Amino acid sequence: MKKYAVISLGCSKNLVDSEVFAHITESAGYVYTDELSQAEVIIVNTCGFIVDAKEESISTILEVADYKKNGICKKLIVTGCLVKRYFEDIKNSFPEIDEVIQLKDFKAFKKVFGISSTEERKLLTLPHFAYLRVSDGCNNHCSYCAIPAIRGQLISIPIEQLMAETESLVENGVKEIILTAQDTAQYGVDIYGEQKLPELLQKLNTIKGLEWIRILYLHPAHITSELIDTIAELPKVCKYFEIPIQHISNDILKSMNRKVNSERISEIIKEIRTKIPDAVMRTTLITGYPGETEDNYKELKDFVKETKFERLGAFAYSREEDTPAYSLKVQIPEEIAEQRKDEIMQIQEDISKELLAGLVGKKIQVIIDKDSSEEDFIFEGRSYFDSPEIDGVVFITEGKAMIGEIVEVEVIDAWEYDLIGKIVK
Repeated sequence: MKKYAVISLGCSKNLVDSEVFAHITESAGYVYTDELSQAEVIIVNTCGFIVDAKEESISTILEVADYKKNGICKKLIVTGCLVKRYFEDIKNSFPEIDEVIQLKDFKAFKKVFGISSTEERKLLTLPHFAYLRVSDGCNNHCSYCAIPAIRGQLISIPIEQLMAETESLVENGVKEIILTAQDTAQYGVDIYGEQKLPELLQKLNTIKGLEWIRILYLHPAHITSELIDTIAELPKVCKYFEIPIQHISNDILKSMNRKVNSERISEIIKEIRTKIPDAVMRTTLITGYPGETEDNYKELKDFVKETKFERLGAFAYSREEDTPAYSLKVQIPEEIAEQRKDEIMQIQEDISKELLAGLVGKKIQVIIDKDSSEEDFIFEGRSYFDSPEIDGVVFITEGKAMIGEIVEVEVIDAWEYDLIGKIVK
């Protein structure tokens, strides 16, 4: 049988696009494989967000090009955000590529195979969880970010369509839905004239068979008390808040065009922790943004120490052309940005280790993702405060469960970012 492979780089929004490309390819008679050496067709869905992502995309194309040169791969297709930013460069630089498809141009992709398939999805995640992209694009225009230039303005998907998609996913075995967008909190403002995430959550909460609803990418400028209250009251919604604050210095926040100040960020954190004591908060930070002084950085570092986010990722600033921050005069040397990032992550490692140690002896709900490849464990899973790929893992030492089942686990040990536990009978 003819086989195909998909390499999906970057974020979960890009993965949803990859799943549509995969469905179209299967409609053309191909069967999925995760072994590149067996694939006649290889699709690379690139990321072009920051320098590291662009470098990864290019190195992946070069790696896959070797399969084409060796005659294993008959058709190499490249698409995604890097293509959107550098279409002509990619087209002219890699003769091994057969088709360069513009971002989300599913119509052109279908023409490659000569079919008129629907734009459904073939899940590339584990079968018991799936991403639900509620909107695409972004209206925020943060000064460092190329996303509006790549993905365009915010376009929300109607509630009825999202409900139908989720019901179909649940009927096919999905237990956990992960809402994703560039700015999830702004869902609905373009088509309904107001934020509709609370209403969407209420409706999703009624779907039988759906057990967990997780929300990613809540921009702090758009988090409301109504949203916090809705998350607090709905049993299926994980008390998991991913809030990318990026910085805490008002000078830097203003230059970043984040539309929120440090006082408001602190208010949001206080409100969440007051209303939902067991809530888990995840954030991302940028170090070395143009003009970041030692005082600005110290303010950020102190804030991290005081706030003790349960989950945190830090990234050195990436200077991206076609963004306002690119032209700012005071650019921070790359080595200083990296040094600051590393220091923040060391602080966070100590915080995470301390917080997770406090869970030893307690019982938590865990979704079983897979059999463990580690010798001392039988399963690997995630708690409600662990999002796939970006957060920690719960390693299970004993007990019985089915893959995809949500079980009660007693925590018996903790590492810096992961937990060890046993299934409670």
